[in-house]
Amino acid sequence: MVYILSAVIFFLSFVFSYKFFIVLKNRYLNSIKDENLYMAFGFMALILTSAFSLSTSAFFLYLFKS
Repeated sequence: MVYILSAVIFFLSFVFSYKFFIVLKNRYLNSIKDENLYMAFGFMALILTSAFSLSTSAFFLYLFKS
């Protein structure tokens, strides 16, 4: 059960943090026309999102270790 909850936490943190990075992109990079910058930002956002999701899931498993 804890592993299922950890997977749900991973999925939700992944979705919400990626939406946060999309909001940041739309706010600060909206006027820039360079496609390479968009790709670089998307790649960085994906890496940071994955790291954040894995860390929150691992922290949850650490807290509720049985």
